[in-house]
Amino acid sequence: MNRLNYYIGLVLCCVLAVSCEIDNYDMPDATIEGVLYDHHNQPLQVNQGSGYIRMREVSWSKQNTTVFIGNQTLKVQQDGTYRHTKWFSGEYRMLPYSGNFYPYDDEKLDADDAGELVKISGTTTRDFTVTPYLTIEWVKKPTVTADNYVECSVRFIRNQKSGYEMPDLREAYLRVSRSVNASAFDSQLFPTKVDLTNDMEGKEIAFRTSIPVKYTGIDYWIRISMNCKAVTGKPQTNYPGMGAENFSTIEKIHVP
Repeated sequence: MNRLNYYIGLVLCCVLAVSCEIDNYDMPDATIEGVLYDHHNQPLQVNQGSGYIRMREVSWSKQNTTVFIGNQTLKVQQDGTYRHTKWFSGEYRMLPYSGNFYPYDDEKLDADDAGELVKISGTTTRDFTVTPYLTIEWVKKPTVTADNYVECSVRFIRNQKSGYEMPDLREAYLRVSRSVNASAFDSQLFPTKVDLTNDMEGKEIAFRTSIPVKYTGIDYWIRISMNCKAVTGKPQTNYPGMGAENFSTIEKIHVP
């Protein structure tokens, strides 16, 4: 028994010695940053923290065959910008993916080698241009009525990308937030969706909060969201990211 305990203790000591070995792998020291633009060269409006850029590392190889070290995702801010300061240097396939826009790589779609090959070291900037399903324009920017309701109106334009079917419209929301993160909206102020149809394209669509804003003497951030759906009987319109919301720009108002 003593001999058995000795061997068990010896094994445990070896395991502990290996596990305590110093990790001398270099820390991530690269920065990757850029902007998602729409087809009009305007920053793409998205949900705060949307994971719309897929990363696949291709720096490692085995027997001359590229080996991807997992999928990673870059989070994008609501104004279309992104910046990540703790990234490992190397070569990556970068692909705008599963967002409120048509597929980025028309030929390879979401295959392993889809997207752009980017070498990341130091501070690397990489912008992308995508075609969103919708462009939402203000007709009347948000205002506060005398009795503290918020009113505004917009129109939408369906965008066409060559080789793709346009999706059908689904619904819209007025988002009213007490922070610059206009995705975290107060649903009590606008609890009911507005149903949308394709023939509403180009027409003015009015929005008004269902109740007066609850707090005065502060700022509110306002934006309109709309989303699409696949066309019935046309599965080719069911693209990655279908259902992701397109947005207007964010407008700040002050309620006295």
